[in-house]
Amino acid sequence: STQSTGVGGKYYQATGDGYTVKSGGEAWVKGSSYTPSFTYDNTVWYYKDGYKTSGDIGFGTTSYTSKDKAMYWCVRNPICNSVHYTNKKYHLRSGTKVTEAENDKAWTYGTSKVDFTKVALPVAGGMWNPRPGYKLGSPLEKKKTYKTLPLAAKACLGHPKCSGIMYTTKTKTYTIHGSDQVSSGKGYIAYPKKYVCDGNCKVTKKGKVLSIDLKYCFKVHRMEISNKANCCSKNTGKVVIKNGSKTCASLTMNGKTSAMKLDCASGAVGTKITMTFANIGDINLVGLGLVVEGSDAC
Repeated sequence: STQSTGVGGKYYQATGDGYTVKSGGEAWVKGSSYTPSFTYDNTVWYYKDGYKTSGDIGFGTTSYTSKDKAMYWCVRNPICNSVHYTNKKYHLRSGTKVTEAENDKAWTYGTSKVDFTKVALPVAGGMWNPRPGYKLGSPLEKKKTYKTLPLAAKACLGHPKCSGIMYTTKTKTYTIHGSDQVSSGKGYIAYPKKYVCDGNCKVTKKGKVLSIDLKYCFKVHRMEISNKANCCSKNTGKVVIKNGSKTCASLTMNGKTSAMKLDCASGAVGTKITMTFANIGDINLVGLGLVVEGSDAC
């Protein structure tokens, strides 16, 4: 026999080694251990109590007080393969091997149905769309490779023609590329660059509120607002500028104001900028300049 089962206060020997759910029953398989699993966020997770995983991610937020949030970000980061709970926090880990650790907990993930076309991953101040199983065209620097994703992201952001990064599994290296167009490729991970407002910021007006949809999560550092001035406007009033729920600045603007530059002292993080005017009659925004940084804090 390979299996013993406990049902109705008695123990039975069985020849099978597969598990099925039975209320009130328990089962033990000879020569094996059972790893509980569950599905969260379209992903299968395996749980090990009293174990840990290791391996630093190397960038971004890697520790959370919420298990669900840690799992959400882990499965959307191709470098992350597990979540490790220790010292009252959940940590993203790159490793899959579990080792014994008293009072710790570990989760590794298996199959996932997360749609990577909708994922935006902040790295080195930029925003990227990780695409496992896809590749980019020819690299910008034929003989230049990078050992880590942050190094490659920094190089790409500093190159005027760079539009994406690619990881090659065989060499375990990253390259930077001039195109963000992906094609199917086993053994590769493409990271096309994502832009604020997908490269086309538009202002929408509703009552006294102007809004700009940034599309992705960004921390705003500075803004420049251009207004089409009317020749004889006397209207003036206060405007409160926010990114997400945090106030970026509160100032006075009128119809004669042609342009304003301001620092967002709070480092406000969000996916939408709103400008609420006390008097919007003569305000006609025609330009918006932003200095931003990709964020995972939304």
